Amino acid sequence: MEFGKTGSIADIPFLAKTDLRGRFLASTLFYDGNEWQMWMPIEPPERLVKIRAWPAESFYFSTSPESENDLCSEFLNFIAQVANLQSVQRPFSAIQDDIFNLSASLAKLPILHSSTQSPGTTRLAATEVEYILFICRSVFDLLQEVIKRLWDTVHLTDPAIKKKELKKSFADMILHAKVPRTAEQMADRFNLPMPLAECYERHTPMFLKIRQFRDDLVHRGHRLQTIFSGENEFLITKRLGSFRDINIWRDDEIITNGLAPLAPVLNLIINGTLTACEDFALTLGPTIKWHEPTVPNMKLYMRGYYNESLKRAFADAASRLSEGRSLVASIRHSALSFLRVKS
Repeated sequence: MEFGKTGSIADIPFLAKTDLRGRFLASTLFYDGNEWQMWMPIEPPERLVKIRAWPAESFYFSTSPESENDLCSEFLNFIAQVANLQSVQRPFSAIQDDIFNLSASLAKLPILHSSTQSPGTTRLAATEVEYILFICRSVFDLLQEVIKRLWDTVHLTDPAIKKKELKKSFADMILHAKVPRTAEQMADRFNLPMPLAECYERHTPMFLKIRQFRDDLVHRGHRLQTIFSGENEFLITKRLGSFRDINIWRDDEIITNGLAPLAPVLNLIINGTLTACEDFALTLGPTIKWHEPTVPNMKLYMRGYYNESLKRAFADAASRLSEGRSLVASIRHSALSFLRVKS
């Protein structure tokens, strides 16, 4: 199909099937290794025009990243390829947008710090920290919405087992009378496969810390602690909200008055949040039979204005976790990395 010509979804050569049967197409932008190809919806409905376009901030399908800064995620690729049901499109799109917003916030903090002419930069930094925590809390509930809607479509192979409806919120899934459920309790309560129940249990500690932090700010009238402006970056005392007695810093990062860099804490919080998405995708993939890939031999890549900020954050978090430096003492250190560069 030539550029500028109109057609239908059947004219996109990269799809396994032109009849998606109730599934959504996560992107109509493709990179075939040589050039960009995009199909844009036009009137009348279900008609498309092939245009020349390339992404500034978007997602695209390709066999490999067009740029070294373009990122790929098992979670985003899992939903886009095999679990792309219409019912999950809205929460899936919201998570995509939240990832872009988190990357922007990470990039914004150094910019704020460099604005030395303004005496109120620490207040600006505090509002950005609160925003990051609110977004991370939101991602867990959006993730739960995706899981619930996928679970609603699952048919159990054993007719003797009655499938039970999952809770709408992440908190309601993992808590009973405000006490965390064990994997065994979740598997029994919801008739979940044990790998899925264990996945919930793995990410309960980080979720509860983020939830407590957010609730303290929103519902209990707490205020964010003082953020200090150091010579090179923003600094805090060795705690941040509900994350207390933190042991994530290296000795040479702590200055004489006991202050330490803020950025590593945020890096680990964002890493813990998005790694939950990754872990659930890696767990659900082999546990349940899904559709065949919508775009075979390709993966969904993410291009954003602030991808480099995400890359630095996850590299820093991975380095600290490998040294046993975690925000949550009870959390199991994981080799998972939410975003990766290689195909």
